[in-house]
Amino acid sequence: MTKTIHAARRSPRKTAGMVVIAAMALLAAAAVAGYVPSSVTAAASQYGPTNTAKPTISDTTPQSGQTLTASPGTWTGDQPITFTYQWQRCNTTGAACAAIAGATQQTYVVQAVDVGSTLRVAVTGRNAVGSSTATSDQTSIVTRGTGSVPIENVTAPNRLLVDTVRFNPRRLSYSRTRTFSVTVLVRETSGRRPVSGALVFLRSTPIVTTTPAERATNSNGQITFTIRTESDFRKLFRPGYNLQFFVRARKSGEDPLAGVSSRRLVQVPIGG
Repeated sequence: MTKTIHAARRSPRKTAGMVVIAAMALLAAAAVAGYVPSSVTAAASQYGPTNTAKPTISDTTPQSGQTLTASPGTWTGDQPITFTYQWQRCNTTGAACAAIAGATQQTYVVQAVDVGSTLRVAVTGRNAVGSSTATSDQTSIVTRGTGSVPIENVTAPNRLLVDTVRFNPRRLSYSRTRTFSVTVLVRETSGRRPVSGALVFLRSTPIVTTTPAERATNSNGQITFTIRTESDFRKLFRPGYNLQFFVRARKSGEDPLAGVSSRRLVQVPIGG
């Protein structure tokens, strides 16, 4: 025993190494037996989000008025992993990107201001351990869209515009006109494209005609109403007067006085 102690004192490095080897052997034996210290288990399971395949954009050749959808890509790490999105407007080469204010949903409606730029989306993955961000490739250069825009794609700061209101006949006859039509065209202010599905309401002021029910614009952004004059029309108006109409266009589910809604006053002349 005395010789062993003296030997240990003479070779402290060798003894320390033997202790480490013995500890590792005990740990390995414990693992085989199904026991691993809790601290080791916790450390081994704590992995932050890591992106292994870039986020993608549903259409890489976007047009203004189009709705794009981001896919988060592929991620590894402790579950659950949640994702947040930030759309970016970049130059023609996909550089000098800037976050688009308010564009933090998985979908994004391409705006007129995006025309001539490219777009990216940055996706941030988060779990209990931490977070990391991955960015998609840039789209091609955004072009100006053609055709109508669904009302769902019209969001602030874009708004509706009561563009044209056409009366048929163009002049009401005081003595003969009983029924006439009014056709309303609704556009959006960003790209001046027709809007389908916008709800349109109109009525005469004062009310001397029938008031039709609110109706939605068609695929060309138009809606036509058939209106009849009432008895008060001949009592209050004379040839040479103008009959005024209030016209409103709005998005379903929004406050008629707010959101993307628009209002306009128009008039039609009255002849003999």
